[in-house]
Amino acid sequence: MGGARSRGVRTVAGVMLAGLLAAACADGDVRPQAAATGTPPRTGELTWGTCPEPSEAEAQVWGAAEHRPAYARHAARLRCGTLTVPADWTAPQGRRLELAVALLPSTGDGPAEPLALNPGGPGVSGRLMPIGIASGGARALLDRYDLVGLDVRGTGRSGPATCPAAESLDAGPQPAAPTHRTARAYWNRLARAHTTCAEADPAQLASLTTTNAAHDLDALRRALRAPRLHYYGVSWGTSLGATYRTLFPTHSGRTLLESVVSPDPDLRGLLDGVTRAREQRFEHFTAWLAARSDRYGLGTTADEVRTRLLSLRERLTTRPLRTADGTYGRVETDQYLDAEPADRAGAGAALSSLARGRAPAGDGDGKPRTAAPPLVAPFAGTALLCSQVTHAASFTEQWSAYGERRTAYPVLGATRPMFPGSGEVPGTSTCAGLPAPERPPVEPGRADGPLLLVAHRDEVITPLPWARAMRARTGGSLLVVGDGEHGGMAGGGCAERVVGFFAGEEGAAVEGGVCEP
Repeated sequence: MGGARSRGVRTVAGVMLAGLLAAACADGDVRPQAAATGTPPRTGELTWGTCPEPSEAEAQVWGAAEHRPAYARHAARLRCGTLTVPADWTAPQGRRLELAVALLPSTGDGPAEPLALNPGGPGVSGRLMPIGIASGGARALLDRYDLVGLDVRGTGRSGPATCPAAESLDAGPQPAAPTHRTARAYWNRLARAHTTCAEADPAQLASLTTTNAAHDLDALRRALRAPRLHYYGVSWGTSLGATYRTLFPTHSGRTLLESVVSPDPDLRGLLDGVTRAREQRFEHFTAWLAARSDRYGLGTTADEVRTRLLSLRERLTTRPLRTADGTYGRVETDQYLDAEPADRAGAGAALSSLARGRAPAGDGDGKPRTAAPPLVAPFAGTALLCSQVTHAASFTEQWSAYGERRTAYPVLGATRPMFPGSGEVPGTSTCAGLPAPERPPVEPGRADGPLLLVAHRDEVITPLPWARAMRARTGGSLLVVGDGEHGGMAGGGCAERVVGFFAGEEGAAVEGGVCEP
């Protein structure tokens, strides 16, 4: 559920140094001062200091490579600090946390309000996201907003929560489909690792909830002395944004939620929804190939293409194609069948070659080349996600649901769903061994500020029906981007709709709107 963009727009940007802050509030222009040295910061206090040098990964992820001049220009103006918050907002006098904050001041002439940004994950460091936004297509947001990045508790430089035993766990080579025995063995190993880490610091684990993170956002608003907080969240960041709006409806400003996570917290339903979307995307792929039968030779109708591709997969499952360039079997075939819309030409060429008994040619073979999202705190991300889902603790239930998905979705139901709650082995869950949340997740509700929900028509990590379900709970307007990306609107061809919404332009958030990038 990474909020980072997929394919060519997979990353958003940010780093730090120094600058000025202008926050709009009831008393006018306010410039926060550093806390007195030697005095422990109080809860809710925002202490400004020197920006640390970004790591190489931070610089690359947040735009140094793509937008080097803009990156350097914005980095020189960035203001950095720490926000002190209670570990548990129901016990504010107890243990405290220090959260890393970065603010890129507005370049406009008038007073500016804060626009908080979150890239999702959960667990992705968001502190440097302001530079990525300011270096891309939505750079005009700086005309009227201070862009604020925050490393959510447990991530980045905000007291990162780690679980080495779980993070180093190797699922091993994955067969076409796991057996009950192999899936159970992996579940047990992951559960033991999580239990060990949970017992080492149960209070820290209990603090890693979306509800606490939403309270942190409001503490940030108060520290900036702003009457309301505007917000732009992607992927899991939409859960955080919806939770914030629900808990603090009168302080919620303009809110844009992109690649929206379902408001229904049942993990089984989430994995079913993702798998259903992938199956539908495959059906669209077969129609696309049929319309280009002269190029790929896989059939002239969608049904004919489907039959031939599934027959090809069956053949390669039992008799993999072994070549000097590698082996092509069930796993590789599933990757091609699960191609994103932007990868269809390459995947079609690869499948056409395999159908003729030849290895796909070159780097344009359509096989996904994704890596683990950078700047992610895996254990914190797992804890934050698992605080939001239900029915995740039982292997028996997860394995049973996996069997039902394989039957209901015969093309891709056996493969790992593209959703963080799914374990590395299909039929398991990343929540294995974690205790159930002490409190249920917040039910999304309505708030005062304008709301725009954005869905990408053909994406499968957070499918379009989830945005529609969220809108039924929260109100607002729905904009559909006509691509298959996960996030990335602020850096793509529809970036002007982001700017228009936050500028309050009439028509930027028309219900039923569509943007073709």
